[in-house]
Amino acid sequence: MRRWLVLGNLLVPLGLAVWLGGCASLGVGEPIEVNVANLTPLPSTAYEHRLRVDLRLRNPNDHAYQIDGVRFVLDVNGRRLASGVSDQKATLPRLGETVVSVTTTTSLLDIVNQLVTIGEQSQRERPSFDYQLRGRIFVSHSWGGLDFSRKGSTRDWGTQAAAR
Repeated sequence: MRRWLVLGNLLVPLGLAVWLGGCASLGVGEPIEVNVANLTPLPSTAYEHRLRVDLRLRNPNDHAYQIDGVRFVLDVNGRRLASGVSDQKATLPRLGETVVSVTTTTSLLDIVNQLVTIGEQSQRERPSFDYQLRGRIFVSHSWGGLDFSRKGSTRDWGTQAAAR
């Protein structure tokens, strides 16, 4: 019995080291870049609006990923606009990109909140759209996934155009 306890005390740390090494092998050198490539309206109801959002995933790393799904939330002007999930499988090639389509849902209340925010902005200043896209890319044969976050603003568009 004592031999089993000694053997167990050796195997548990060894197993933990192998498991952690497997997680570390997923290691991303640089984060995956995620951008909205296209928005397509889908059949909706008065209370629920649906869109197909095409996300462009760009891999700046020297190894490919087998994508197993995506989930994300899109906030505009600090308020939730839409969220979505997809179990679409795709290959994200090394130093390459792919597009994944995600069906999103937004409620009438989310749209009303956006309209109120735009109305409040237009009384104070020129309306702008500040957005944050955040979520997770699920990778096959790995535990967890790769989180992503991207922020932007239409305020930046004027300064970028002026800089060119």
